[in-house]
Amino acid sequence: MEILSPAGSPEALKAAVLSGADAVYMGASGFNARINAKNFSDDELRRSVVYCHERGVRVYITLNTLVYDREIPEALKLAEFLTDIGADAFIVQDLGLAALLKKCAPSVNLHASTQMSVCNLDGVETLADLGFSRVVLARELSARDIAFIASRSPIETEFFVHGAFCMSYSGQCYMSSVIGGRSGNRGMCAQPCRLPYRNGYALSLKDNCLLEYVPELMKAGVTSLKIEGRMKGPDYVAAVTDAYVRAKNGEAYSEEKKEYLAGVFSRQGFTDGYYTGKTGREMFGVRPENAAAAKTELPKDEYKRFPVDFSFKSEGGKATVCADCEDGFSSSVSLDVQKAEKRPTSAEDIFASLSKLGGTPYYAKGFSCEIGHDEFIPVSSLNAARRELINGLTEMRVVKNQSFTLRKNEPYIFQPSEKIQTEAFFLDLNSIPENTEKLSKIWIPSEFFTRKNAEKLAEKYGEKLGIALPSVFHDSESAAVSKQLEEAKNAGVKSALCGNIAHIRFASEKGFTVCGDYGLNVVNSESVRAYSDLGAERVTLSFELSMRRAEDLCGKNTGIVAYGRLPFMIMKNCVKGGNGSICGRKGKPAFLTDRMKKDFLLTCDFGCRNRLWNADLLWLADKKLPPFGFIRLIFTDETADEAKRVIDAYSGKQTSPPVSMTRGRYYS
Repeated sequence: MEILSPAGSPEALKAAVLSGADAVYMGASGFNARINAKNFSDDELRRSVVYCHERGVRVYITLNTLVYDREIPEALKLAEFLTDIGADAFIVQDLGLAALLKKCAPSVNLHASTQMSVCNLDGVETLADLGFSRVVLARELSARDIAFIASRSPIETEFFVHGAFCMSYSGQCYMSSVIGGRSGNRGMCAQPCRLPYRNGYALSLKDNCLLEYVPELMKAGVTSLKIEGRMKGPDYVAAVTDAYVRAKNGEAYSEEKKEYLAGVFSRQGFTDGYYTGKTGREMFGVRPENAAAAKTELPKDEYKRFPVDFSFKSEGGKATVCADCEDGFSSSVSLDVQKAEKRPTSAEDIFASLSKLGGTPYYAKGFSCEIGHDEFIPVSSLNAARRELINGLTEMRVVKNQSFTLRKNEPYIFQPSEKIQTEAFFLDLNSIPENTEKLSKIWIPSEFFTRKNAEKLAEKYGEKLGIALPSVFHDSESAAVSKQLEEAKNAGVKSALCGNIAHIRFASEKGFTVCGDYGLNVVNSESVRAYSDLGAERVTLSFELSMRRAEDLCGKNTGIVAYGRLPFMIMKNCVKGGNGSICGRKGKPAFLTDRMKKDFLLTCDFGCRNRLWNADLLWLADKKLPPFGFIRLIFTDETADEAKRVIDAYSGKQTSPPVSMTRGRYYS
């Protein structure tokens, strides 16, 4: 099992390595989800990779933001540099960029970022088919979920075990982007979840700590345990890395160690609520202002990583000295042997010289020796042989085998749209108005597709009816979603709206035509191509795009969200204060009020999750839109009469905009 540590600066990287990390992850100056961390210059990156590889530490580079078409050449140029210096893997969110990296640098591993919101085995298998070698699983998974995936995954699995929790499933939070212009998917999150609301700190979770579960995760088959913290300093990195390295190596868990880590950094202590499945109010916490951190002593000595077996054999006035490491690296040197005039050199003398490995990550383990009884080798020669052996081993570790060849795809051709189709998503069946003849598609959440409802809905809306899958669902919930799809299919429904990479194959294999939803975070033509190749016949573009950028992706198979409360977060933990699927609060409207007295709608989602929606309504009815294939209207808490007026407005009828309206990011 690997302990993977954060490195937001060269100082933090050194702290991680000297504390025993097996691998580190870090970012360059651009295209990473912690753009406000110190990060690394090109020269620092080059030296850092060498420093790590000399010590057998793997280096994963975060290219885990969404990338616009005009940025792709710059991103590939950075990837070429990173390949040249020996990066071991790219951590990627953007599926279009990932496809290009796979073509240009096939020898560099691709890791799917947690920003891809992978929550089930279907997602893992899909990514494996696309050439990823590892997936970083969603932080909301329980022990049961993790074990199910890890035991069946065709690729490596990685899981966050320590550090800050986002309130939303990663990659599915748009609050900072829409209200503040700082996108978390672009590495610039302003963390509105850490702010106070009228309801208190309703979106701020305690930090994660799974130290006591390391043996359990090891047994489950998880490949890598990941520590969050690229925005934190070397003290934090050293303390947390050391604790998890010791746990991996068999040190017994202690509450004292956990309390110490809480003192180093936490938000009113730790939580293991997602892992244990015990969510609730006790998961929430904040970091007090001017909170003092526990003192941490930074490591100074090399972490001993490599056991070495030495061998010495003398024959014919020459001696061969070999050093063999358990990981397959070996080195040998030859030296002259003299006839002893006084005291001959013993095997003990030879081992004493060879085992002086202070200041290196090596330590002597085994030793074999064949030397005559009257032979002599100067200590200086033995010491020189030791240095040459270790230098040889170290040089082998920094040999680079990666290569980068720029391979550009032919430009993706967007087929022109003859007419913009207007479709609508209805969160509540009571919002559906009488003028649905003006809609090309009516999307309804999968939860409404019970045997009793499905036939009635299909009879009423016919071929316009489509089933919208939950934004996320875990393997333990797949059977329930499968049942909903089955009922929809039996009723004649043919289309499914999917906002997660895992769900495209899930729905396609059941015979549905797939439309990709906003949760796929499509911002470039390569992603449109990638999702089309995966089976999505139409794709909803990200509402984080400006209209100018969205227009570049305009065609009959692409569309945008054009009306409604924009979805801000999908949350595993309940903000409404409920207690499960029969809590009594399900379906009842609730609001989260911020310091500006804005009321953000809170609704219940599949699996007793919560959805947070914008306070303001996106309104584009008065705009001349580019010729997309479709626009989608989102109705949440509107009445049927209000929905009717909106549909009329988007059908050309002169209508006054809502009082509380926004243009979103389209025209900001």
